[in-house]
Amino acid sequence: MKKIGTIALAALLTASVIGSYSALAQEEAVQVINEKKEEATNYMRFSGKITETESGDNEIRLTVENEDKMLMILRINDESQLYNSGTAKSLTKSDLKKGATIEAFYDKNKPMILIYPPTLTPELVIVKDESVSGEVKVGKFDKNFLSLDGKLKLNIGKDTMLLNQQGKAIKETELHGEELIVFYAVTTRSLPPQTTPSKIITLNHFKDDTLNVQEIIANDHYMKNGVKMIPLRKVAEHLGYKVLSQPKVDGALVTLQNSSFTIKRGEKTYGYNRSIRNFEVAPELRDMTTYVSEDFLELLIQQ
Repeated sequence: MKKIGTIALAALLTASVIGSYSALAQEEAVQVINEKKEEATNYMRFSGKITETESGDNEIRLTVENEDKMLMILRINDESQLYNSGTAKSLTKSDLKKGATIEAFYDKNKPMILIYPPTLTPELVIVKDESVSGEVKVGKFDKNFLSLDGKLKLNIGKDTMLLNQQGKAIKETELHGEELIVFYAVTTRSLPPQTTPSKIITLNHFKDDTLNVQEIIANDHYMKNGVKMIPLRKVAEHLGYKVLSQPKVDGALVTLQNSSFTIKRGEKTYGYNRSIRNFEVAPELRDMTTYVSEDFLELLIQQ
């Protein structure tokens, strides 16, 4: 009896150990699957009504209030894409009127200045058309053009316009793996709903190298008149810019492809291509490093 009892106990312990390893393996498998699951979109959405508009230097500032009375300040410049929801036509800053209902999409990986109400420059703004029915979806799709959230299936037709962010015509194969702006009017009652879009535009998003810029700032900054001052060269070069010192004018030239910034220490104004912009606080030299106000970061990461 003792022998049988010992064997039974050993079998029970073995089963327990195997069961534990099996459960652990299942947990690890689930974890791996979850880690590999791709996010359905890189963008966050904020929708509401424009309550105030304010024109500034080459931009317009919108105060937008959502249904929960939460506010967001949107800085709209020439880099922001603006579209009508019904016609899918491109708009201009002058089309953004007080009282209009809009949807603003911004990259969730974009470093954001931590103030309230939140202030940012969205990559995309959709103005709701009250007279022409139309919907817009921003997201990623698989090779069969099913959205990764499983909520919409695209049937691309011969009349569907396919464009990149610069407005140039592209092929259907160039849509794969990209974040898409999809304009459509009606859907089927199937699950998932299906639609033939009128227009699809690829939407760029921020590269991974922008994700660590806040860590750089956290380790190297100071406050002046309530404004955070950040190291120009460290931040700009991390984002891929070239920074050239200009001792004769006590400043620097910051360039990336077709974008250039001419900065002088002690002056709140700076050159951006052929336009003039303003810092919140004038750049200054501290410990042999040029610091600029944090509002400049938002313009850098748009390029």
